[in-house]
Amino acid sequence: MSDRCDDPLFGEIPPRVLLASAPLVRVLGQARFPKIVKISDESYIADFQEAIRREYPHFHSDVVKGVELNLAGEELQHRVMSSVIWRFFDTSRAIRVSLAQDAITLETASYVSRDEFLGRLDFILECLNKTIAPSLVERVGFRYVDRLQSDEHLSSLAKLIQPELLNVLQPNLTSKIEISMTEITGATAEGKLIARYGLAPAGFSHDPEVAPPVDTRSWVLDVDSYSTNCAGQEFTVQMLHDELDKVAARAYAFFRWSITEEFLERFGANQ
Repeated sequence: MSDRCDDPLFGEIPPRVLLASAPLVRVLGQARFPKIVKISDESYIADFQEAIRREYPHFHSDVVKGVELNLAGEELQHRVMSSVIWRFFDTSRAIRVSLAQDAITLETASYVSRDEFLGRLDFILECLNKTIAPSLVERVGFRYVDRLQSDEHLSSLAKLIQPELLNVLQPNLTSKIEISMTEITGATAEGKLIARYGLAPAGFSHDPEVAPPVDTRSWVLDVDSYSTNCAGQEFTVQMLHDELDKVAARAYAFFRWSITEEFLERFGANQ
């Protein structure tokens, strides 16, 4: 069954293997576009809400603060900026759509398959195109977050995860090490990939928004694949679908490079 390639960044994409009980925490897909200031106005996004309301009836907003830095002569000045992100949830609140001034994001904690996820994203992008109509695309990205947290899985990491990702997490040391987190960034055939992986203690998360902390130790693999190859192209659903599928495939290639045959079998390959 194994189709692990030697080069997960530029090599061929392995065939997909569906896992009946994949240890996914969150999956995200995103399209970024040039900033549209009016998106902060609730009345401006009302038509978009109406277009997706049947699928995503729950609605609220979050105010996000950030710091903008500017160089004035020889003095570095900063100011605190606030922006609104509109959140839309399905009836179970397991799937969330986030609309910001410069991005639309779909994320789920109940991932079924890439085809199903992209189908949902196509619908959201089509509604955004019809109501708010961003002119251009700047970037697309796809992110998978997996987490192993049972004692059974943590005690057998060497059987589930390839040695390149385990570092010092050898069988005789895993129970004694409290935290071991690694982050890498690399170029890919499609753009770039950021991978964060390692052992985390209870109550810790490298990204609480995407992978909320749990009350047990866990081993995490977070793969974020993105591309700016489509920057400057017209905002069309078919082009975005194709680009998102490519970066998702690259993230999957890295995932398959990271795990073993036993991982696939243990989490229900082809069941």
